[in-house]
Amino acid sequence: MYNKYFTAFHLSLSEQLTYRFNFIVGRVRNIIILLLLYYVWIELTRHTGQFASFTREELITYVFLVNILRSFIFGSQSRRIASEINDGTFSSYLTKPVNHFLHFYARELAERLVLTFTAIIEVVILSLILDLNLLVPNSISIISLFLVSLFLAHVLYYILSYCISLLAFWSREAMGPRFLFEWLLEFASGAYFPLNIVSPFFFTILQMLPFMYLIFSPAMIYLDQYSALEIIFTQILWIITSGLLAIYIWQKGLRRYTGEGI
Repeated sequence: MYNKYFTAFHLSLSEQLTYRFNFIVGRVRNIIILLLLYYVWIELTRHTGQFASFTREELITYVFLVNILRSFIFGSQSRRIASEINDGTFSSYLTKPVNHFLHFYARELAERLVLTFTAIIEVVILSLILDLNLLVPNSISIISLFLVSLFLAHVLYYILSYCISLLAFWSREAMGPRFLFEWLLEFASGAYFPLNIVSPFFFTILQMLPFMYLIFSPAMIYLDQYSALEIIFTQILWIITSGLLAIYIWQKGLRRYTGEGI
């Protein structure tokens, strides 16, 4: 039963290792962003050793931790869903004994594991070069809760991304909403800075959205600044909500699908 999903996993893994140039360019881009953020926070904490409620060590740890979190949470495989719906190749999934959601998740997971492994190596090497003293939780319980929250964030992102891609059932311009989704995601998830440094008004708005539970919240668990159980509970609620939404969009979308482009 699971061989078909393992095959999808293996094919995606091979693809990541085949297109080396694209892979390298992507990682170089991530390293540049990481270094830029590092020097920005170094400069902002030069005189006082802290910014807002964070010490310099916490901010630098946050920046390097996010490099790993982004690699494991944010994916790109689900982008293919929109193009496959538009060109008609999506029809092949309707004639096979395969779960479309799980098939693309297997592909996504392969990509995520490769990029996460690479991101960890990047963080270790840069930490040694820059002689950084990154913070590490001193409690097994904190690490365990962080890993649980990290996995939930990974699942939540995939479901949200899947929903956005399914909009191709209604429009051939589905990449437009996806671009807006990814642009909003970068800032609203805390991928560039801790979200609680913004004004209380904007932070309250961000708390009403699912995005902050992708990057910011797991990072806060790691830094032992927020209630882990509360965050995990909220993540589960968002996963259930977005999962029900995905089922609804899938069922409605199938009724509209015509197989155009075959």
